[in-house]
Amino acid sequence: MKVYKILHKPTGLFFTPSRGSGNFSTGGKVYSKMPRLEWAYGSSARVVVKTWGGQKPSKKNQILIDYFKIEPHKDSYWLDTYFPTKEEDWEIIEL
Repeated sequence: MKVYKILHKPTGLFFTPSRGSGNFSTGGKVYSKMPRLEWAYGSSARVVVKTWGGQKPSKKNQILIDYFKIEPHKDSYWLDTYFPTKEEDWEIIEL
């Protein structure tokens, strides 16, 4: 049986439907049928990065901070917003 994921090529992270933690994850969602790229880039991708004062960002959050050029607020990150992405940034991969 073929299964698929949607990869964001610039970051190496996978698309996951947003349920409070944004559209990017290290594991992503596994689809049993061929997904549509429009699900990932259709309007914008939700990015959520939250750290408390002085806390080091996780590896995933650091990738998002670097790619989307997110600036800290004082000594922490507290962001839940949407960034536009392009169709060519996404790729459907077969596992």
